[in-house]
Amino acid sequence: MSDTSRGTSSSRTSRSNSRVGRASTSRATRVRERRAGGGSGAGARAGGRMDETPDEGLGGVVPFRFNCHRCGNCCTRGAGHVWLEEGEPERLARRLDMTLEAFLHLHVRTVQDPRTGAMRRSLRAGEPAAGGRCVLLEGTNHCSVYTDRPRHCGTFPYWPSVLDDEAGFERARAVCPGIAVQPDQATRAAAFARLAALYREVDEFIERANPVCITRGVCCRFEDAGHELYATGLEADYAAECQPVAPPPEAAGRCPYHVRGRCTARAGRPLGCRTYFCDTRTRSVLEEAHEHFLAELRRIELETGYPVAYARFPALLAGRGVGSGGTRAEAPDPCRIAGEAP
Repeated sequence: MSDTSRGTSSSRTSRSNSRVGRASTSRATRVRERRAGGGSGAGARAGGRMDETPDEGLGGVVPFRFNCHRCGNCCTRGAGHVWLEEGEPERLARRLDMTLEAFLHLHVRTVQDPRTGAMRRSLRAGEPAAGGRCVLLEGTNHCSVYTDRPRHCGTFPYWPSVLDDEAGFERARAVCPGIAVQPDQATRAAAFARLAALYREVDEFIERANPVCITRGVCCRFEDAGHELYATGLEADYAAECQPVAPPPEAAGRCPYHVRGRCTARAGRPLGCRTYFCDTRTRSVLEEAHEHFLAELRRIELETGYPVAYARFPALLAGRGVGSGGTRAEAPDPCRIAGEAP
């Protein structure tokens, strides 16, 4: 995905079916200069670890935070250029165990930079039928040269066209689920209040439906249960507000709130957790109810102006710093304090 021209259901998905404000230009410029100098940026946050460097996206024309979900979207969608800087073709050729001549012939083209008119080297895209995917991508989301990838790739989405231009930001946001717009406090408060009320309505419905839960915790071990937990950005923000700290996930891709077989953040758990039960007697009723409540959740986003996002819940939490360590005693649950029932 280039900064010049690449364009940018159910909460639990079975694997078999798979699935604001402004900042000054000088701030954005300082951000890019730090990034060019080897700042931590997205690479350090890709696994959800919070570092000491503020997210560069907060200095953009539309403030945002970024956490890579490893979805592969930025490597597969749209058309454009991935610019290569001096020394990068040689490094990539060595990584692929190719001669420089062979690498240039197979994977590099020389094109005009639309911003400057200069001729520059760019990675080739795959065949037209592949929809513009990077030729070095394996499968859906595995970069064959990840640790040696071009700087252009490593600095996404902190590009001038994303930081300084609202239209460019929206193109990137349409492609990348890891870009999370930061709503203002008034918007958060209004949306959180309505979400809490919706959750109470959901819990009352569940009580009437009376599904059986034997608290095995299997449904939270996604790798064993064979499904994924999806949630909205609003739900993830609310959960992180209710329980901002949690230990590292017990397994890759697992919710960090799932600790020793129990949920440690029931007050803030998302809709998909509230409506999913292993009890086959009530499954169809709960699935229908889930779609109804999801539509209501989307209505809250629309009517409050809350930024729309939908992705795997553990990845959303990682982007908010949840799962980097800590104990519940360090951060009392404001949802419980506010009187929301668990």
